[in-house]
Amino acid sequence: MRRYAILLIFLSLVLISGARGQADIIAIKAGKILTISGDPIKDGVILVENARIAEIGTEIEIPENASIIDASQKVVMPGLVDASAVPPVRGDLNEQSSEITPALRISSALDPQSKVLKRIVQTGVTTLYVSPGWRNVIGGLGVVIKPTAKTAQKMIIKDDAALTVVMGLDPISGNRIPWREPPTNFYYRRPTTRMAIIWMLRKSLFDAQQYATSKKKEDPGLQILCSALEDEIPIRLNVRRAINIRTALKLAEEHDLKIILDECTEGYKVAEEIAQKNVPVVLGPFYYYPGSSSQYREGREVNWNNAGILAKAGVKVALASGAQSQPIDLLTAATFAVRHGMPRDKALKAITTTPAEILGIPDRVGSLEKGKDADILILSGDPLKVTTRIERVILNGKTVHKAD
Repeated sequence: MRRYAILLIFLSLVLISGARGQADIIAIKAGKILTISGDPIKDGVILVENARIAEIGTEIEIPENASIIDASQKVVMPGLVDASAVPPVRGDLNEQSSEITPALRISSALDPQSKVLKRIVQTGVTTLYVSPGWRNVIGGLGVVIKPTAKTAQKMIIKDDAALTVVMGLDPISGNRIPWREPPTNFYYRRPTTRMAIIWMLRKSLFDAQQYATSKKKEDPGLQILCSALEDEIPIRLNVRRAINIRTALKLAEEHDLKIILDECTEGYKVAEEIAQKNVPVVLGPFYYYPGSSSQYREGREVNWNNAGILAKAGVKVALASGAQSQPIDLLTAATFAVRHGMPRDKALKAITTTPAEILGIPDRVGSLEKGKDADILILSGDPLKVTTRIERVILNGKTVHKAD
């Protein structure tokens, strides 16, 4: 009798686990699917299983026990990818005791309970890049995350994703040269001029080159710079003015660096040069609202078709929130970019596939394809219409936001 009882319990568990497996399958019936990577699919179906897209197309057989989401009158597209997002972290973004902090990891300060994350999800962003602050010349390592998880570690999908380097005026903001008084706090530090910023950056790269040829392996900061010099870690250069953009391109050529340009407010002035070097650009909001005195001084010569001019020149362009104090709606940014001259297909890619490529995760996010993460938006209409609203956000196969 005991043997039969154990057998019955085992069969029950098998049936329950099978039922649960079937229940975890989600079928989204869509009026229109914007895959981004290919042609739109009309009256299509997306099957989601185990947090990934199992099938996508028009002639998809839906399992009997699948949960069905009726979006037959809606537009479905991939979750948005923000390549420069508002940081959901605790405390300061900068280690201001030093100007050169390549070993600092912003992933150590991630806050999964941050209120910023809720707003980010509501705007349709399902993947984001978080950077250290811009007060240091070399700020540290950024991280790519998903905006919902119980722990910081579970949010991370790519740590050490890029090294933050700032060539704008932010590192000199607040610094002052000691004059007739002792340097008693960290504001008495270099740099205090734009020339000093470039000098400190060049010196750091030179030190890393010297370190690479030495037998010493004790400095984690220099090891990270060596990895950047060897193209193991991309460098994200924060630049706004055309003069700084040209300097960044020259620096990259001298050291054969793999770089990404952040903000790039005056990119339209040097679009051909950026395209020639095959350097991708992550644009801050083109309707630029400076969030600091440094940004205000450097971000005044705005061209509202900055994205369009760069894209026309052949530059790989991503639209991002630019780490502003309040999250920027990427769909709205793409809508206005199209309004001012950016091609529609480029604008949609600029908030999906292009940032995914820049972040080095195109195999997981950015488009709706079989095998990719089930990060999906259900919209009331065309994504580039100002009246369209996000009705549902699905992240890793689970609904994380639903409009009332």
